[in-house]
Amino acid sequence: MDNQTISARQYMFLVIFFIIGSSILIVPTPLAAQGKQDAWMSVILSILVGVILVMFLNKIGSLSSGKTFVQAAIFVFGNWAGRLFCIFYLSFLYILASLVLRNIGDFMTTQIIPETPLQFTHTLFLLVIIAGTYLGIESIARSSEIFMPWMIILLIFLTISMMPQINMDQLKPMFGNGVLPIINSSSVVIGTPLLEMIALLMIFPYVKEEKKAKRAWILGTIIGGGVLFLITTLCLLVLGSDLTALNAYPTYRIAQKINIAGFLEGLEIIIAIIWMLTIFFKLIILYYATSVGIAQFLTLKDHRPLLLPLGMGMVVLSIIAYPDVAYFETFVGEVWLSYSLTHGLILPAILLIGLLIKKRMSGS
Repeated sequence: MDNQTISARQYMFLVIFFIIGSSILIVPTPLAAQGKQDAWMSVILSILVGVILVMFLNKIGSLSSGKTFVQAAIFVFGNWAGRLFCIFYLSFLYILASLVLRNIGDFMTTQIIPETPLQFTHTLFLLVIIAGTYLGIESIARSSEIFMPWMIILLIFLTISMMPQINMDQLKPMFGNGVLPIINSSSVVIGTPLLEMIALLMIFPYVKEEKKAKRAWILGTIIGGGVLFLITTLCLLVLGSDLTALNAYPTYRIAQKINIAGFLEGLEIIIAIIWMLTIFFKLIILYYATSVGIAQFLTLKDHRPLLLPLGMGMVVLSIIAYPDVAYFETFVGEVWLSYSLTHGLILPAILLIGLLIKKRMSGS
């Protein structure tokens, strides 16, 4: 299928980009709506849950012995039951990729290029994704090394630029609504993007050293979660919980408020660049995982012939998936957590049980 390999550091960068992805723009809104001024605590709680989840996924990756999620499922459950099991997993990845693509289109057509048709934005972005996926996981991982320093520099610049706008009183009173809203709102980050990390089990076997890959996954989760914590806290400190909850893209809104010495302003392009970089890697990881998974499902030697037809279907699905942003927010708030729990926790738990039984039966 694909004999390319990546280093543990490259894998860590991919994990960081995957976690930040679309979450940097869409997560602060529901967090502030539920957790109010204590939303930053919800992010910390979700990071702790995320580390436990990664340990669980690492165990699956270790027991799979160099197999991807799809290969491991077919190996454990057999040809027919294993492929039926994989249909649910692959459909989850494909739908998730379509929703991420729609996030790109919605943001671009509402904030940056409102006169451009949605289909054109999707098609143009997806062509780049297809080109990157065609080159393989090694090229994707190497490009993450190139862009990671730029993302760090832009994040530092954004944080420093926001300092004059910060109001610490926006976080008061702490625990104003009790502990329950903090726990409930943590489900936002757990659902998006932590449970979505099940997609990374399609890349885990390509990492050179398994032990280093496990540490890289945990460290990447902590760093990526830390960036989400930083962005959420900045939104609360600058806008307050009420305005953060009302804005569709509060991160973009706080960047619009940057004003240094009366001449350095209008720097919202910084957050747009950060978001475009991170969401590019999240989508390309999902697209790669889907195409390779389907190729393994169909026992094809190469996933590349699938790239164009999958892209054409994704453009259509991303448009019909939900009619507007209001519908999407309802879907994410009420449906997505249970959907991601099913595919991001229950499915891998079943696979883990199967792997443990298989290992016990083989006597190894």
